[in-house]
Amino acid sequence: MKRALFSSLVAVGLVGCGDDGKQVDTTGSSNTMTGILTLPGTSTEPTSTSSATEPTTTETVPTGTQGQTSDTATAGTTFDPNDCGEAVIDIPIVTPNVMLVLDKSGSMVTADKGYWDHDGDDANNDMIKDDDPNMMEPATPRITRWKSLYSVVDFITSTFENSMNLGAVLFPSKMAASAYNATACPVNMTPEVEIAPMNGQAILNAIPGADETDMTIKGGTPATKGVKAALAELGTIQDGQPQFIILVTDGAANCAEDAANNAELFEQYDENLAAVVGDAFANLNIPTYVVGIAIKDETSPMTNDGNPDNTNTFQRLNELADTGGRPRAGDVKFYDTQNQVELQMALEEISMQILSCSIALDPVPKYPDYVEVSVNGMAYGNTQVTTCDGSEDGWMFTSPDMNEIILCGKACSDFQMSGVLDAQYRCPNSG
Repeated sequence: MKRALFSSLVAVGLVGCGDDGKQVDTTGSSNTMTGILTLPGTSTEPTSTSSATEPTTTETVPTGTQGQTSDTATAGTTFDPNDCGEAVIDIPIVTPNVMLVLDKSGSMVTADKGYWDHDGDDANNDMIKDDDPNMMEPATPRITRWKSLYSVVDFITSTFENSMNLGAVLFPSKMAASAYNATACPVNMTPEVEIAPMNGQAILNAIPGADETDMTIKGGTPATKGVKAALAELGTIQDGQPQFIILVTDGAANCAEDAANNAELFEQYDENLAAVVGDAFANLNIPTYVVGIAIKDETSPMTNDGNPDNTNTFQRLNELADTGGRPRAGDVKFYDTQNQVELQMALEEISMQILSCSIALDPVPKYPDYVEVSVNGMAYGNTQVTTCDGSEDGWMFTSPDMNEIILCGKACSDFQMSGVLDAQYRCPNSG
């Protein structure tokens, strides 16, 4: 069943002016046009003050109200982009659908593996702060990897829930047992949290708490099942928005669905993961970002310990990141995080990659020099920046066609977090 989502919109005001560039009095002029927005279920008959001979166009845009984003609303037949009349046009903002696929295996909290140097002050694990020249100041006590992941999910969802539709899958589910059999490998067919806007608190409520240790955080690493559940959820969303998976894990995938026995279930790496991730990118255009937690670049021993034998998880995640279509530049393709600071930076970087700062303009402004842009209440006016390398805050056109702008520096980051932008098409001397 398809669920209704909200779509974000940019409000663009087109300020009226006459052919001589002077502002037009919109209260009684016969050649001034006022745009309207007709919502689904209401009359689509446009209202216009234009004369019968006035050239007109119709703009079709998302409604911005509850309902499928494939629905359309009419901005009336009251705006001719070749003139400089007054109208209100809604330009759709890209609101990506993002599934968080989170590793909830027992190794996230166990005493031997599940604790880490979350703030990076004790890399050698001697319990003394690394930067203390006297080697006297105690390091911050280590915490569980799950506690760090919970905190980072809290930060990411609260920061970006205005701009992304979010959902979450746990692998394994809360029903997993600490057992050397299939009861350690369940994943819910329906995700813990379905895709929806403003979903941060729902995700935090659905996943185990920050301080849980062995109550519900247990089991194997059925990453393939987790990705499949995420893809099934994304398949129910038909809103035309881009879709992404963020896979976060601290170990090698096991719990293969085609395992013949318990030894294969836990001691063999699940080769199906790369196939599922690769198919999603190649055939569904759904890329997967791969984030590793405390992954070591070493090959595992041949022993019945519940972890895939003779497997270098570092190399496997590198390959998976390439297959998923969003590898990092350089030799390390996945997001390799060794503490909570790096984990938060990784998910923040991924979120900002997902959220585009390029905005298509339709209609194209007749007077591009008089376009004014504000982001979340900050006015950047009609002066373009000279570069968008992060050193300047503001906006600029992306091409001589003037059909798209890009937000730069703080304007971009503020838009990514708020999803709020206002652009004004103005005319010469319109004030």
